[in-house]
Order: sequence, then structure tokens, then C-alpha cells
Amino acid sequence: EATFDDTPCPSNHYDLTFSQDAFVHAVQKGKAYAEAYRITKPGGAFVFCDLMCGDNPDLTVIELAHFAEKNRINDWLNPSQIVKTCKEAGWADVTFIDLTTDLRISFQLMLKKVTFVLEHGDTGSNINRVLLMNYRDSICRRITQIDRGVFKWGVIHARKPVCLDIACKPPVPFKKTNHLILDNKDRMEDMEDGEDTKNKPETNVFVVDILKKMPKEKIDALPSTVELLITMSAGLDHIDMEACRARGIVVKQSGRDAITSHVVQYTLSFLILGLRDALNQLGVPFPSTGWNLNWNCDGKPLTSSTIAIVGLGLIAKNLVEEIRKLAPDTRIIYHVPSTMRDFDAESKLNLEYVAEITELAGQCDVLLPLCPLTKHTEHLVGKSVIANLKPHAGLINMSRGKVVDTDALTEALEKKSIKYALLDTTFPEPLPADHRLWGLENCFIFPHYATNTMAVREALVSEIQPIIEDHYGLGHSDERRKAEERALRYDLAVAHRLTAKYDMDMLVWNHISARYRTGCLITPGRKMWGKMTPEDLVYSSSNVTADVIHDAIYSARPDIKAIIHLHTPAATAISCLEDGFQPITQDSAYFYGKVANYDWDGLSDDASEGPQIAAAIKAVEGCNTLLMHNHGYVCFGSSVREAWVLAYYFERCCEVQLRVMQCGGKIRHPPKAVLQKAMETSYLPEFAPGVCEWEALCEEISFD
Repeated sequence: EATFDDTPCPSNHYDLTFSQDAFVHAVQKGKAYAEAYRITKPGGAFVFCDLMCGDNPDLTVIELAHFAEKNRINDWLNPSQIVKTCKEAGWADVTFIDLTTDLRISFQLMLKKVTFVLEHGDTGSNINRVLLMNYRDSICRRITQIDRGVFKWGVIHARKPVCLDIACKPPVPFKKTNHLILDNKDRMEDMEDGEDTKNKPETNVFVVDILKKMPKEKIDALPSTVELLITMSAGLDHIDMEACRARGIVVKQSGRDAITSHVVQYTLSFLILGLRDALNQLGVPFPSTGWNLNWNCDGKPLTSSTIAIVGLGLIAKNLVEEIRKLAPDTRIIYHVPSTMRDFDAESKLNLEYVAEITELAGQCDVLLPLCPLTKHTEHLVGKSVIANLKPHAGLINMSRGKVVDTDALTEALEKKSIKYALLDTTFPEPLPADHRLWGLENCFIFPHYATNTMAVREALVSEIQPIIEDHYGLGHSDERRKAEERALRYDLAVAHRLTAKYDMDMLVWNHISARYRTGCLITPGRKMWGKMTPEDLVYSSSNVTADVIHDAIYSARPDIKAIIHLHTPAATAISCLEDGFQPITQDSAYFYGKVANYDWDGLSDDASEGPQIAAAIKAVEGCNTLLMHNHGYVCFGSSVREAWVLAYYFERCCEVQLRVMQCGGKIRHPPKAVLQKAMETSYLPEFAPGVCEWEALCEEISFD
């Protein structure tokens, strides 16, 4: 007897709760399944195999009770009743997989073996023979019981749902398509149906918008089961992020891409309108004397302006990219704290860093605050910064109103010490009706309108479900994983075609793989490499040798993400030499100290060879190539591109080595120190295998 309803395990802790043939003894199945529910994480799985009551209607209650008593079975339920009981405990997606037929086959095989031993084998003592005979009789009874439908044996698989609480009214209706996500409506329906809700999940995901302030006291008051907070906003200043970190709550933003795109477009239009002085032209009549070249030309083009940005987040970087499309040579300067300076962005986007924000203001034609509102950025654009702006300069605030000192800005506009201000956000918000900014001709105030489109509103709501699915691994619309697989398949297909293009293939033989999830995508076999497509790659090869080699290398080196095994002429020839590969050229620096060796042991079609291959890999720390003597070679790396480019260069180096040896002259070996330095340089990020070559190589391949 067992209860299984008081395990010493923490709640919501395990990704998977598993049991093998144990729950059959549980006094109350419902309590056992509820306990498994308690300790499993939201989105986690519950898997158990068990002996279950058969469903033959001709069996008597007495016969079933006798079987249960003899086998010490408690609360014996059939598969349908178990599925129902799991659902009552809160589990979703409950599925029964019937393996009774498989069990019968297993019994038959055991019976065959036992019978053979009794008839032909040496059983030793008489006691052993009696035991084997009893075992044979027991197996025969089990087979008969299966045939009569006394019991079933199989697996139950279930998922723990994720409970969602939308704490604000969404701008458009929230429509979920994943039944593993329970929202407020689902819980209300359960209560209306009179279901026992004590086993229903507490809130795991809490959704708010920009108006729902979440200070520390509200964060601390959330149920202990909340681990994901989703905000339908670009900003995070309404959430106490420190309190979330202290609670271990992950904060995600829905609709972020749509928000970024809209704010960038909106800001870019204001930027051009402001520089061109276009808003001051509203209502200006066409000259009565007719248009002429001297009329109204105070504006300045984007191409000859200096743009100053405060902050360099996602919106700022995207804005710079859009500006560069229109005006590639425009001077763009930016300011962030020195610890946040982005050298990569400066190089990629042609940005200039200015350490002092007042100096930044003094150099620009327009100042754009695009930083988040924090205690460090409140009034960051203050009186001294605004005072440093040139008289022809403007200010466009697309961040938060409080980033700009409203009083200092008002004073500067009144004195016309700056030309204009375009404000999509103010502090306070809304501005009082009698505020002086409303009456200024050089101040243009908009109603926090940058993201006010239905496209953004729909994205804010529609992205809630994918965020939850990605966080909990529910996987129904996990675009990130799908995109990852598509990219891997593409790279693998390109690698196969490149191998054929450069005459490195061998008809349908050899193989390339890329680690994916718990296994790998690999060459299918029986297909010419020059015709390989992304869809052709499979999760397991029809070539046993491929599985043995690749599995051994992946198990030996968790850092390896891709493997290519080839029998190219030059490398195979080198594999037959007693001295093997010799790094004698600049190109061979990739392989200096990185080639492991493996003695050929015949066709690699025996799983027992795997540990030997793994040992050869581990023997050379950080190796990227395995030279399989009298066989071929394997190259591997952190990506398909790295593995393939290494394989190409290794074959080339082997060709050079053979030609040098063929000439009969004495080989000049580079000094080890030179090779070591060349090897280190070869693996600098900008020169690493595949970094410079792969994009150009991909252009050589078309799947049309």
C-alpha cells in the first residue's frame, strides 16, 4: 500500500514527474495524481506506465477483485477512468498509449526462452528447475489474462496547464488557441460548472498594460506561483523591475517589434518635418506674387544635419538604420553612460560617441531623447543641456515626458533660445489646460500617439500566447524553434551542395549533421549531394556508420554543433601515411594542434566502436578534426559553416602536403611558435572558419 500524496518535494519544481509501475499500489489514485500535479512546473509533463484494469464486459467483478487482491492492486481503474481522474486532478492533454500488445509479445519471448532452457539447457539443481517451471506457468497465465482482457498495460502522458490572469482590459479581444493555457474565462467557467477547483492552477502569468502600475507592494502581493509578467507596452517604467528580480519573476514585453517599427517611422517623420521647418508652414498662404527662389527657405535637409540621440536601445538603433537608408553620410552622435558605450554599433552604424550630454547638445541640429525613464534619466535633458542647444536646433521627445525638464524647456521656447520642440509625451501628462506650452507657436504637442494604430494594438494582444508558449515550452507556435530548424536545414543543404560543387563528395555516401534538440539533423543517404534540399535532411540516418560516428563525437564534445565526415582523395591519402597530417602552410594553421587520430577498425557499424572514437576526440583537447587512418576524416565545429569550411581547408592542406612530398625536396617546417601564433590569429572572431566565407558560398547555391 502507498498513498503518494505527501512526497517530500517542493511545489511547481520539476519539468517532468515520472512513475513506473508504482501507482498501481496507490490507495487513492486521485490523490496520487494530484500530488504529482503539485510538484510539477506549469507547462511540465506527467508520464507514468502502469497496470490498468481491463475493459472486457464479460469479466465478473469477483474475477477482477481476485486478480487485484492477488497482485496487491488498490483503487483499480481502467484507462478511461484513469484519464478522467487525471483531468479531475487538474492535468490537461491527458493521453493513454496502449502497450498491452507489446507486453504480450515480451511475455511470448520470455516464454520461448524459459521453455528452451527447460527443454535443452542445464538448469542446475532441482530447485532451479522448479522455479523456472513456476515462472513459465506464471507467464502463460499473464498471456491468457491479456487475451481475456483482464488487464491492460500502457503509458499515460499529461501536461500541467499554465494559468493566465489578464489584469487589464486588452485593446482587442484575447483569443487563445492553446488549450494548455487557461485564462480568466476558463477559470470562471470551471467555477460555474461546479468543478472542484482546489487542484486548479494558481496564476502563473500576470498581464498588465502601461496604465497598470506595478510598484514593489503589488509585485510582492502577487501569488507565489507567478513567474512571468507580460506588459503590453514598450516602456517598463510602470513596473518595479528590482522587485520582480527579487521575486524571480521574468518580465516580457508583447508587441515590441510592432511598437519599435511604429515609433521609428513616427519619429523619422517628425525628424524630417522639424528639420525642414514644415510644421511652421501650416496655414502659411502661397505668396500672392507667385513662388520664387527666395521665399521661405529656412529649413535644413536631413543629409547635412547633425542628429543627436540620447540612449541607444532597440528603437534608437532601428531609427539610425532607417536614417542611414535615406542619408548614409548624415552625422549622427549619441550619448549613453560610458559603461554602456556600444563600440559595435558605432562601427556598424557609423555613430560618434559623445561622453558629455551638454557637449552633445551643443553640436546638434536636433536632440532626440530615446532613453527609458529611470531614476537616473529623470530630467536628464535639464536646464544646462537645453541651454547648450543652438538657436536653430530643435528637440523631439519620444521617450517619456519626465526625461525632459518641462520648466526649462518652456523657458527656452518662450525666449526662443531654441527653434522648436516636438513633444509626443510630456510631464505632467496630460498637461494642464492652462500650461504655457499650449500657447507657444514653436511648441507642437501630440497626444502620445506614436503607437496608436490597430496594428500595434493587435500585436500587443496576439503576442501574449507565443510569449507564454516560448517561456513554458508549450511549443504550439514556437516560431523561434521553427526558424532555428529552417536555418539549420538550409545550412546543411548548402553544405551538401557545396561539397558536390567542389568535388568533395562520393556519390550518396558520407554524411553531414547538425545537433538539433536532443538529436541531430543528418544526411538521409541514397541521394546525390548535388540535389540535396533542406527538406531532405532527416533526424536519423539510414547509414549505421553515420549514427555511430556522429553520436560518439557529440557525446564526447557537448560544444560541437555540427559534423562533416568525408572520404576526399587527398585527405584519405594522408590518412594512409604513417606520419599523417603535417601543418606546413599558413592555411594549415587552422589545424595546428587540433587534429586527433583514430586507427581504422573496419566499417564503423558497431555501436561498441563509439567509446573508442570518443576517446580519440578527448585525447586532443580542443581538436576540430579527426583523421581516421586508412579511412577518411571528420571535421566539426560550433556551426555547419565552421565545420564545412574546416573540411574544405583540410582537404586543400592535404593536397598541398601531397604535392610537396611528391616533388621529393626536403620539407621546410614552420617554427612551432609561428604556427601557434598563426593558429591563434585564425580563430579571432573576424577570421574564424566560416565567418568571412559562408555568405559568399551561399550565393553559389540556389534551391529554385
